[in-house]
Amino acid sequence: MKSFLRVWQGWRIVMPVIVINALVQAALLVPGVLPYLTIPFILIALVGLLVMVASLVLVAAAMLQAVAGAVDADGVLSTLKERFWLVLLWALGLVLVVTLGLSLFVLPGLIVLALTPFVLLAVIDGQRNPISTNFAVIRARWGSWLLTIIVIAAASLVLWFFSALNGFFVTGAPAALIGWLVLGFASSWFISRWAFIYRQVVPLGTGAKYTDG
Repeated sequence: MKSFLRVWQGWRIVMPVIVINALVQAALLVPGVLPYLTIPFILIALVGLLVMVASLVLVAAAMLQAVAGAVDADGVLSTLKERFWLVLLWALGLVLVVTLGLSLFVLPGLIVLALTPFVLLAVIDGQRNPISTNFAVIRARWGSWLLTIIVIAAASLVLWFFSALNGFFVTGAPAALIGWLVLGFASSWFISRWAFIYRQVVPLGTGAKYTDG
């Protein structure tokens, strides 16, 4: 409940970001470009990816501030400018590893997801070694980490079911708009929960100075 309430401390940033991201992602479907390896599709996919990562950085930066106190919009925007490309590289790396795990067998991919919830937060927070920081947080708050994994897994099943219904009954850009709005609000809660746990171990302002122990 605390982490849920934290979302609303950053509402000035989180809610507009969710809406703008949903509108952009839905608008990208309007041209009706088919998902084949063509230049138009590649450009649309690239724009969608960049907007999604930018949204992630803005929401996560806001949540990392919100769980520690007031949210500074200028600080959030500065984080986006300073760490956007680094977050993009780390996100692509994680997606590659998770995809590899899922392609070999579903369980390895899910394990990677479960074991790396704080990596991108650490990157956004300016940690020198995001992987080390990630596991330091898990070790220090393993109970909260495990409980959150269970809750998010259950919520993800509900979201998957909703997505299937939404895609079947609505379809097209309207379905994308609804889906991205729901996903945006749900993801914001997920991020706020991870940020709440993260900040219990890594205080605000430690940046790259933080080391395990």
